[in-house]
Amino acid sequence: MMSPNTAANLRESKRNVLKDFVHIAGPLGVTQFLILTATENACYLRIAKTPRGPTITMKIHQYSLMKDVTAVQNKPRMPDTLWQDAPLVVMNNFGGEEHLKLATTLFQNLFPAINVHSTSLKQCKRVLLLSYDKTSKRIHLRHFSISAQPSGVSKNVKALVSQRAVPDMGNVQDVSEFLSKSGYGSESEGEDAADSRVTLAQDVGRGNLASRQSRVKLQEIGPRLELEVVKVEEGLCDGKVLFHSFVKKSSGEASQQQSEKERERELREKRRKQQEENVRRKDSDRKRQAGEQAEAQGRQKRKKQWWEEEQEGQEASDDDDRAYYKEQVGEDPGDEMGRGTGSQKAYTGGQRRGGSRGSRGGARGRHGGGVSSRGGRGDFGRRGGSGGRFGGRGQAGSRGGGGAGRGAPRFRGVVRQKARAKS
Repeated sequence: MMSPNTAANLRESKRNVLKDFVHIAGPLGVTQFLILTATENACYLRIAKTPRGPTITMKIHQYSLMKDVTAVQNKPRMPDTLWQDAPLVVMNNFGGEEHLKLATTLFQNLFPAINVHSTSLKQCKRVLLLSYDKTSKRIHLRHFSISAQPSGVSKNVKALVSQRAVPDMGNVQDVSEFLSKSGYGSESEGEDAADSRVTLAQDVGRGNLASRQSRVKLQEIGPRLELEVVKVEEGLCDGKVLFHSFVKKSSGEASQQQSEKERERELREKRRKQQEENVRRKDSDRKRQAGEQAEAQGRQKRKKQWWEEEQEGQEASDDDDRAYYKEQVGEDPGDEMGRGTGSQKAYTGGQRRGGSRGSRGGARGRHGGGVSSRGGRGDFGRRGGSGGRFGGRGQAGSRGGGGAGRGAPRFRGVVRQKARAKS
């Protein structure tokens, strides 16, 4: 009945709710919802305007489906081209009460508006009739198809024009006998011929030419509905109740209900904002953790620089000196190796100068180092200085190597003196 302006290809599942359809209504261009519900007592039809209402609820007292209507007809007429254009809407006895005015507007907006001056008669193939009975307060809905046939033409000629097929003339002598054999119309056609004959303003086809009379015929195709307006809501299936046929409330009760609706709306809005804030916080935490993991992986993959390698070598050399002190003296040196006697300061100073200046020394001092008294060979200046601590002197090395070589014997002498005193 709503074709072609309907989402016929939309498929829903049991998990879908009304909110899901409201979200896709905008992209699909859906402007109204027709919702059918059934309870133990009756069936209901709700017509809702998207996205914010209003919504009108009607009780279905009686109905007949399209298949029920066409099943009792001898020659049902329902061609495929019948659903290519929207039907005409004819409304009767609507007006007066506010809920009826709203129902009139909703029914009219279900179908596109028609421009009388530019509409082609070929597009007028169906009509939807809505009649309001003030006594029973019910709306009767009927759906018809429109057909036009030339008036004042014999049956054979009418069949020839409508079917567009070559007739069987085997039983006639000539064409004139075929045209004059049948009468002009049937008994049922003659009864309402005067009321159904109209002069067409446009060519409709199949012998219905402009400025000539044709007989317009309506044939019901269904469905049939008998409706009663029971409730009108301000929103989309919720909100303030504007009209109810069974429940009457005072102004105080209506204001109390409105305040409760406002509190519920504020609570929903507060929960929605809190959920959005939680989502944003989780996203920021996830991004921060991902950045930290990427930074840690980058530090692991990054190659160490030469000064970092020298610092690690210097720490290893300090550990060797502490181990030597503990081996000779028999106790942990503690913090004495960094401060205290002048010989220790000379050692640390020589080591510091040997590490810094030796690394910037000459080519032989950097790569050749000095030869220590134990036969060890210094490496990269700093190691040349450590070789000097054991009594050697840089062969042609840097200044740092010599400085460390002069400070190392005094450090060894201190260690030996402490070892003898303890023994």
